[in-house]
Amino acid sequence: MFFFPILKGSDQRLRVILGIVGAGLFALLAGLWVVQIVCASRFEHNSQVQSLKRVGIPAIRGKILDRNEKVLAGNRPKYNAILYLEDLQAQFGETYTRLSKAYGQQHPQVVQKNGRVRLTPATSRELQLAADCQVVSNITFEVGGVLQERRNLNTNAFLRHYANYPYVPFEIVPNLAPSQLAEFAEQLSGQHELELETQPVRSYPNGPLAAHVLGYVQRGGPDEEQISYTLPDYEGRTGIERAFDKRLRGRPGVKLVLVNSQNYRQREDVETANEQGGDIYLTIDLALQRAAEQALAEAQARVRGAVVVLDVRNGDILAMASAPAFDPNSYVAGLTPGEAEALNDPKYTPQLNRAISGAYPPGSVFKIITGIACLETGLDPNELFDSPGFYQASPRARPIKDLAGTGKFNFERAFYRSSNTYFINYGMKAGLRKILEVARRFHLGEKTRFPIGPEVAGDVPEPDEAGASMHLSSTADVCIGQEITITPLQMAGMIGALANGGKIFWPRLVSHSSLPETGQQEQLFAPGRLRDVVSLDPRHLELIRQAMLDDTERAPDAAGLGGTAYTEFHHDGKTSLPNFRVAGKTGTAEVKSTSPNSPKHITWFASYGPYESPRYAVVVMVEDGQFGGPTCAPVARKIYEAIVKQEQAHAPPAALARN
Repeated sequence: MFFFPILKGSDQRLRVILGIVGAGLFALLAGLWVVQIVCASRFEHNSQVQSLKRVGIPAIRGKILDRNEKVLAGNRPKYNAILYLEDLQAQFGETYTRLSKAYGQQHPQVVQKNGRVRLTPATSRELQLAADCQVVSNITFEVGGVLQERRNLNTNAFLRHYANYPYVPFEIVPNLAPSQLAEFAEQLSGQHELELETQPVRSYPNGPLAAHVLGYVQRGGPDEEQISYTLPDYEGRTGIERAFDKRLRGRPGVKLVLVNSQNYRQREDVETANEQGGDIYLTIDLALQRAAEQALAEAQARVRGAVVVLDVRNGDILAMASAPAFDPNSYVAGLTPGEAEALNDPKYTPQLNRAISGAYPPGSVFKIITGIACLETGLDPNELFDSPGFYQASPRARPIKDLAGTGKFNFERAFYRSSNTYFINYGMKAGLRKILEVARRFHLGEKTRFPIGPEVAGDVPEPDEAGASMHLSSTADVCIGQEITITPLQMAGMIGALANGGKIFWPRLVSHSSLPETGQQEQLFAPGRLRDVVSLDPRHLELIRQAMLDDTERAPDAAGLGGTAYTEFHHDGKTSLPNFRVAGKTGTAEVKSTSPNSPKHITWFASYGPYESPRYAVVVMVEDGQFGGPTCAPVARKIYEAIVKQEQAHAPPAALARN
């Protein structure tokens, strides 16, 4: 070679230059070797990663079941006709060629001498999109014709999908009916670009039943930022669906889709398998829930109210109803403008769970608290009080009406006739501080840590606030359940404590969860979690309980005056509930509000049964009812009738014989 003589020569500079060149060539060859041999696998991996799309696979959402394993919220299969865009490339190309020729005929200036059509990139792109839309539109129309459902392509939706997710099948006919499934299988199943896709859709088989407890779901997005696309998934927005969303959703999976330079799917592999969500079991009894909601709906036209049915032995919620309600299925399908407007009605507020999110003055039901305060401060229950039929603090003060009328009242008669004058007179002697202290002993005006929300506390001041935030002039109103507010759930806790001898339990709505794949169960809330034991004199408790029994069983006297709920539990002098005695208290309260949408008064019936061996507390609240007796007591009676029917159906023959 020519450089060997140079190496043998004496020119030192040439030898240095040659050495530098040789070193450079060696470094270049070494670099090429590293890139092509050593790093080849890494570059290949990076190339694949850059061509991979991560698609989220939602897990099947867990079910919500009642205490008897009846489904309250589940899933139904939704079948969609989908189109694989990568299988249409040949049709896209043919249609593009045809459109290009047509464009050339309309615009001769773009046609070259050899007959080829010369298009600008923008025009070419526009024609390509038009060709793609035409192909998909024709297929959509043809498939719709076979399925006997006229379908026109939503061009904007397709173009959005095509621009961003061409590697994901495009839905052309959603939610196929059974007859359409048969037509698809018979006439379309052989076409490789068409396929049936099955999606689990959240379903509430009982419609609005227990809607406020269950809540609803809506479409949610991917949990990971690296997810390029996710199939339809749902997340809980209210109720149990929201409170236990993580358990119900399970763990989503991920599949890797390898795409080509045009972003079409080449192949796909599962990176992480999805795991089905867990099932949630409630303490709700579906049969009692249905009975409660039906009875509440029959109370009055367009009723606004709530019902709570509580197991007084352990605090389990057996039914919780709020009216008006909504259909959770509407949220899954997507609300229409009319449905959205109805749900936001400022007067009827269907989305409000009145059992826990509404606080109301308890009216005469609060006389239970006032009565205990009076008895504990020395009231002789046999002492007679001569009532003038109204209460007036001073000649200038507003008189408080008393529907119990005039006459002499002892404690028992004043209670079952619900005498305002009697309880105000002795309540004033007991004092506001004492009344509030007894109310707080039952945890009225306090939240119950209910697992779903929002829950309000209501307004029952602390005893120390008597004379401060609550003026002593309010005492007369507080004695008969005005100027304070509580929730129906708090009321149920109070009645439950009277029924069981003083125990207040944390209300339990959720019992346990279960993993469908393994059957493994986990207790979420233990039964009978004791919150407090109310300190009550047994003699006072028995007196209150007997007076509550009189409210439903004391027949009218010669003057036609009996228990305020007697008529609703008797027909022609005969009880409506043989062998099941109910103790209760009616109540009606005025509402001071300037809002035209607020109710003018609140009616109640708070009760428990059976009297001898209490198992159930039933609390009914209706806004703008007539009175607690004629409006709310019939609702409670119907619920007790359902309870009796259910107990008889499950009772052993020997027990039925004894009854």
